[in-house]
Amino acid sequence: MITKTVADNQSQALQSKLNAAIAARASLEEDFKAQSCLLIEFINKLSQVSKGINLTLDNRLAQLRGLLTKSAPVTDIEIKITEISKLLQKHTVTNEQNITHLHNQFKDAGENLQKVNGLPNDLRRKLRSLMVDTQATKENLTQYVPLLSQLLEFYNIALRSKTNIPTSELSTTDQQSTLNNVAAGGNENTSNVNGVLIGQVSECLSKLNLSTQHTKELLSINKKLLKDTTNDDVLQHFIEIFDVIVADLQNERDSAKNFLNTLSKTLSTVQSAVKKTLSTCENAQSVNDEINEKLQEQLLEMTGTVKKAMSLEKVKIDINSKLNSIALTLEEKTNFEQQNQQALSNQLNDMAKKVEKLEKQSHQFEAKLAEQQRKSMQDALTKLSNRAAFDDYFTKSMVRFHHKPFDLALVVVDIDDFKNINDTYGHTAGDKTLQVIANTIQNKVSKDAFVARYGGEEFVLIYSQSKEAALIKELNLINKNIARLPFKFKSNKVSITLSMGATHITKEDNIHTAFERADKAMYLAKAQGKNQVIYS
Repeated sequence: MITKTVADNQSQALQSKLNAAIAARASLEEDFKAQSCLLIEFINKLSQVSKGINLTLDNRLAQLRGLLTKSAPVTDIEIKITEISKLLQKHTVTNEQNITHLHNQFKDAGENLQKVNGLPNDLRRKLRSLMVDTQATKENLTQYVPLLSQLLEFYNIALRSKTNIPTSELSTTDQQSTLNNVAAGGNENTSNVNGVLIGQVSECLSKLNLSTQHTKELLSINKKLLKDTTNDDVLQHFIEIFDVIVADLQNERDSAKNFLNTLSKTLSTVQSAVKKTLSTCENAQSVNDEINEKLQEQLLEMTGTVKKAMSLEKVKIDINSKLNSIALTLEEKTNFEQQNQQALSNQLNDMAKKVEKLEKQSHQFEAKLAEQQRKSMQDALTKLSNRAAFDDYFTKSMVRFHHKPFDLALVVVDIDDFKNINDTYGHTAGDKTLQVIANTIQNKVSKDAFVARYGGEEFVLIYSQSKEAALIKELNLINKNIARLPFKFKSNKVSITLSMGATHITKEDNIHTAFERADKAMYLAKAQGKNQVIYS
């Protein structure tokens, strides 16, 4: 009886384990079925995404879907997955090549658009920002779609700013506006193009370093250029500008030519004087030699007379006569040497005066060249260092940094909404604004800071001994001082602010990477609300 009870218990336990195993197997089958469905669904989506990219890949994916649906042996599925993996690997390589090719094409297209003359300033700025943001290659082709769309939009804007819009494409209101503009002596598009050209010409004129007289003439023409925007007036002012530049160049050429001619004449005179002096010295030496020979002969003759004399009285008479002759010869020699020394002294004094005059002319010309060199490194409008001076200073600073690292920082500064000032109040107001801001920055920066106008409304600062915290503190203080300036245009008070991007140079940096980082930080400051400093 006991044995039967034990057997029943064991049987029940085995039955319980069997039921648990069956339930577990059923659960595993359900999980496997669910995972198979997920895998098949994933393969379907992968097939849809990659459809059309590669015909062989499409076929292999279709075959894999069939094997999974039929619950084919795992070995068959593994073979098919291996084939698909190889195809995907090849496609990955091809895709990377396509991305690189597209990136290069995008870069070339952007750079070519940057080279187009007469682009609106706002478009040029946005394009430069886009090119900076897309320097690194993207991970996939789809990321280039919005970038290409933006670049196409820039090209469209550039084309519209360069060409006239056909009348048929204008609305009725636009057509009437265009007709009114034509009746007034021009059209709206031409006026916009003139505005762009005038802005570019004005900026170029501010970089020219001419003589004081011609600089005044250029400023006068520039004022007329900003007021007169009709095609005929603009063309006439351009011709006047070229005439002034040519006249200044001609003056510089004449000045250099006169100096060189004077230099040549003076050198020829000095050379002639030297030759004459040498000839005089040679002649004097010859005459002197003749006198010396004469004295020698007289002394020998006197010696011979003494030897041949028969009486003392006769010797006295002969010696006295010979001594008189020798005395006369010595007097002749003395007079000749005095005259010769005086002539030589006169010639040397004459040469010294001519050389002194030549040195003065040379110093004047050197001073003029030094002044021109200084002006060539100075921005004509703001009197700050210009871009050429910045490039030179920054390059030398980078060389010193890589030789022996120190706290070298670069700051890119841009005036917020500066285009609105030019458009609303005119370029004269814009120029005055640039001058005031330049002067304020120059007065507020540290003594060791280098300040330059980079171009347009952009400035650059280079600090050599400032840590991050001190740098940001000073830049924020400059920003506050600028924001408090009492700008007033046409009875309107205007608040002007700056956006700044700052960075410290690292060992991995070169000139371009450092500037791009600071420039990108400046654009980020603009994007985050302007009137602030972003440190990168």
